[in-house]
Amino acid sequence: MSGIETVKVIVDAEKQAAKMIEDATTKASAIRKSLDSLVQNQRQQMLAEAKKEAAGIAARAEEEGRLEAEQHEIEFKDTLQSLVAKASARKEDTVEKLVTMTMRAE
Repeated sequence: MSGIETVKVIVDAEKQAAKMIEDATTKASAIRKSLDSLVQNQRQQMLAEAKKEAAGIAARAEEEGRLEAEQHEIEFKDTLQSLVAKASARKEDTVEKLVTMTMRAE
């Protein structure tokens, strides 16, 4: 083999190596883009699920708060009715005592 043929073989081998490197780089870029897209989609799905879960938690908390407020209102009304009933029961005795005291004072 002559020197020129040897140089041609080396140049061809370098061209083939460069082409193989370029093809590998292209494939790696395509794989990277595909993986980036997959990761982005998974992030979006996870975010959407987290938002749904957060909305559900907020709705449950709001409902629990509303129910608790209703329960406190019922308890307050019961307490108020009890106090009014006690006050009404004592009213008659108090009026009688007041009338008795007023009549004695005259």
